[in-house]
Amino acid sequence: MKWIKFATLSVVAAAALASASAVHAQEKVKVRFGILTTASQAAFYIGAKKGIFEKYGFDVEVRPLATGVQANQALAAGQVDWSGGGVESTVVAWANKLPFKAYSMYAKGGDSYGVLVRKEANIKSAADLKGKRIAVPQGTAPAQGLSQLIQQAGLPRDSVNRVNATYGNMGQMLIQGAVDAMVGLEPFLTLTEEKMAGEAQMFMRLGKVVQGGGFFLISDAWAAQNPTKVKDAVAALWESQQWVRQNVKEAAQIEAEFLKVEPRIVEVTFKWLNYDPLIDDFTAASLVATAKYLATEKLTPVEVNPDEHLVEFKRVVGEVQAKHGAFLK
Repeated sequence: MKWIKFATLSVVAAAALASASAVHAQEKVKVRFGILTTASQAAFYIGAKKGIFEKYGFDVEVRPLATGVQANQALAAGQVDWSGGGVESTVVAWANKLPFKAYSMYAKGGDSYGVLVRKEANIKSAADLKGKRIAVPQGTAPAQGLSQLIQQAGLPRDSVNRVNATYGNMGQMLIQGAVDAMVGLEPFLTLTEEKMAGEAQMFMRLGKVVQGGGFFLISDAWAAQNPTKVKDAVAALWESQQWVRQNVKEAAQIEAEFLKVEPRIVEVTFKWLNYDPLIDDFTAASLVATAKYLATEKLTPVEVNPDEHLVEFKRVVGEVQAKHGAFLK
């Protein structure tokens, strides 16, 4: 009789454990994470690979994306739930009232952008850019940086020949001599300079005029369906960023697999980036300047006020910081 009672209790306990395990598995929230193939978003991919997002209750499916514009489109179309957008693409999204919000920064670092020139172009100052063919992606931080350089040199806007390009193809354009300079980002700047073996040189970094990195974006639909998990998503990102800061070599190896480049190239890129989730004074000023630039260039229908679009950002960041402030160290 005792044996039967013990066996019954064992079955009940086993069933309870199985049920608890099933519930735990069901609690994992599925997320389609659109991650750009750029080292600035390393904390996204590394957080997924190292199981940090899983620890916070997320079942993450990584979906590689090429540009911030593509990220905006994928979020707006409901093809991904989370993604990351640069300062410029995020301001464009705000101006067009796209259905997602920024909840943290994934990285900062304007010096990850730069101007690489052919030595034979004899570009020694911003004034020397006059009449030159310059590869630059339209509506991006490098494009804004180029405009500011031209303005500071006292040149009219049309004094240079802008050649629209992508970060991925502008290097080949410079190598082939189709352009005199490229305004791009790492690791493409370093890769191109190495391939040109002394025929190109870095004219300048753009960290004094524009902000790099960008924002962690979550679709409004996903946030509405999972209101209690938004702060967990941000906390997971912060822990991932801290892991990248504290484990640079291993982080570079993991990110290199995603980008399909050598780990040393990613390490070089990391030197120009800061995986810090907060908006500092320079970033705040850059947001205002970017909103003005995009409106002036007629790349947005209106000039937005960034503060109006950062209400949820500030609320969530404040709450996460109160609970997980140690991740900022």
